[in-house]
Amino acid sequence: MRKILFTPYFPITQRSKKAYQNLITLGIGGNIGDCLQTFKNLFLWFNRHKKFHIIASSPIYKNPAFGYNNQNDFYNATITLQTSLCLREIFSTIFYLERKFKRSRIRIFKNAPRTLDIDILFFNQLKLNYPHLKIPHPYWKQRESVIIPLMLQNLQKDK
Repeated sequence: MRKILFTPYFPITQRSKKAYQNLITLGIGGNIGDCLQTFKNLFLWFNRHKKFHIIASSPIYKNPAFGYNNQNDFYNATITLQTSLCLREIFSTIFYLERKFKRSRIRIFKNAPRTLDIDILFFNQLKLNYPHLKIPHPYWKQRESVIIPLMLQNLQKDK
């Protein structure tokens, strides 16, 4: 079942207060455990971290799993941040956060259930095509779980 969920942290829009040089948009998702609490805790982690400033987040989009369908629905959202970190530091931070929120790095199979998945959707205007990292995310335009939260986040910013 598809559903748009609003929480105190998703969506939000804030003015840019800090002059961090990098703008990053992340896609977040999960379908194991209390995903709404995980998203809240992730938001609060970014909010407390001195090298990040949250610009906007989307509402949370609950949607059926794709790929492997015999699993719980996914919760997905987007969050846009300003940061002083370089791309390599952000990549490391994402792996740290996924581990912090109990995501196993060993996948039993592609599209397996997970507590938290964080994807770099955009980093400034950068275009990269490495085997382990592609920016913008190569499938963002094809995934309802990214397009709908991004669209809703942009609608929030335009209000």
